[in-house]
Amino acid sequence: MFEQSLTCAFLMWFKKLLLSYKDSAIYALILRVAAAVRGVFERSITRNYIIGTTKFQSKYSSSVFYHAISSAVNWFLGISERVYAFFARKARGGITNAAFSLVHSSGYFRFEYILAAFFALMMIVPGAMWNNAYAVIGALLLCAIYYLVRLSGRAFGSDFKALPVSLVAFALAIAGGVLMTPVRSDGIRIALFFVSAILFAILIWGSVRDEKTLKVFVTFMVSALFIMCLYAVYQNFVGVPTDILLTDVNTNSGMPGRVYSTFDNPNNFAEAIVLIVPFVYAMIIASEHKLAKLSFVAVFAVCMAALAMSYSRSCYVAFAISTIVFALLYDWRLLLPLGIIALVCIPFLPHSVVSRILTIGSMEDTSNSYRIYLWEGVLKLVRHSGLTGIGIGPEAFAKAYPPFASIWAAKAPHSHMLYLELLVELGVVGAASFLAFMFFALKKGLAAYNRTGKTCRCIIIAAISAFAGISFTSCAEYIWFYPRVMFVFWIVLGVLLAAVRCGKSKR
Repeated sequence: MFEQSLTCAFLMWFKKLLLSYKDSAIYALILRVAAAVRGVFERSITRNYIIGTTKFQSKYSSSVFYHAISSAVNWFLGISERVYAFFARKARGGITNAAFSLVHSSGYFRFEYILAAFFALMMIVPGAMWNNAYAVIGALLLCAIYYLVRLSGRAFGSDFKALPVSLVAFALAIAGGVLMTPVRSDGIRIALFFVSAILFAILIWGSVRDEKTLKVFVTFMVSALFIMCLYAVYQNFVGVPTDILLTDVNTNSGMPGRVYSTFDNPNNFAEAIVLIVPFVYAMIIASEHKLAKLSFVAVFAVCMAALAMSYSRSCYVAFAISTIVFALLYDWRLLLPLGIIALVCIPFLPHSVVSRILTIGSMEDTSNSYRIYLWEGVLKLVRHSGLTGIGIGPEAFAKAYPPFASIWAAKAPHSHMLYLELLVELGVVGAASFLAFMFFALKKGLAAYNRTGKTCRCIIIAAISAFAGISFTSCAEYIWFYPRVMFVFWIVLGVLLAAVRCGKSKR
């Protein structure tokens, strides 16, 4: 009773303080400064000074390299269009043609919904039943469906020209990584995952063209996350055995087993939450009905419980960063009440979660000290082979890393850092082109988020804040080692670019 009355008194005092603060001259001055800073920021991000921007893109589209690739692709698509037209004439008036016409004209069999349903299914299938080959097969089938339904009879050049040069360079770096790898079969396997992830992003970018479809697509994503998190809560209820490979039991004594839901690893599961949970904020704001808003609030509560039960320290921080960035872009005045809410919630956190948070950065935790020794060895490897890379795939890393390894981190499946792993595997070109493409996508989002409708604006902000959060986790984890997280990452990239396009069309 005493704690409740104390909390109520504190909240009343804070409310009075906030009201007086809003009427002050300091608050008015801060608003003017913030508006000026935002104006300078928005003008600066619309300038063209990096790979992937309009000026560089126009030079790329007039280059010999571009014309060679576009001619080859157009030649292939021209042949396939003639094959398609031949079979379409043969099937005219038959059952096959009638069935295709029925599906094509139905609002329930739109390609975008098939795409969203496949992604949702890809997330909720349990790890024991999942095979990453399903994603590769799905990407190829979805490309075929997209071409038959949408691109038949259309010139390809206008679509191909829209691809930024940084993305094309990254794809070429992946091809080069296959040639460099000492274990070709493993390199091809990983390259197929990369290509599938990139295709997912391109398919979303190319097919989701209006705000209503974008909202449906995001609802599928959020619904899949909700199912995953519900399953994680169930796992916590029935109990998960503690894995000593994932938890230092000496510094985390008393901590229960970490939930992993449909993924194979609790860290991977938490990374998926960090990537998708900002879209829950977007749906809460964008939903027009109170019942829908309350439903998404309930989804958020379940997601927070699941994230806490994953005990992923880097994702705890990543979630906080993504929330701060979302509030900063949507309405920076939300930062103060969010900070107060966070402070009020701390006493109610489970002891195991608080203890886990306190071990962030502690060198007594073996998983933290292990990373330091690992990175020392990987940096030596970068100095030796960083220019060209060692080739893609865990087997390439397993062969190249041991001569440079510390005795305290003699064995490692990867470098435990996304950016370092890209530099090690794909060299300078691969790492630089990926960062350039990310800058291209984020720049487009930052330039468009404040000039579009409410739904697109919230979804753009959600994607940007998701990448802000996962970028922190990427500094301590190689988040793409588990391919399903890679797929989710590129799906969010596709949603960001689609939201920018939908916002432009609405304007």
